[in-house]
Amino acid sequence: IAMAVKQELEIHISETGDISINVLGAKGKSCIDMTKELEAALGTVVQRDFKTSYYEQKDTDYVQQSTEQM
Repeated sequence: IAMAVKQELEIHISETGDISINVLGAKGKSCIDMTKELEAALGTVVQRDFKTSYYEQKDTDYVQQSTEQM
């Protein structure tokens, strides 16, 4: 049984106005999907650093069905 993982955004704004967004709990390219609207509203992305979770496969839910008859 797969459990849902909580996904969060950490947003930091420095004293100089620089903004960084950290995605927690996401695997694969879903982190980009989570931040794209926010990035578009804030302006140009200057740098993007990927954590190891970016290169991991996304967890998928699955259902196992038995075809055996009792």
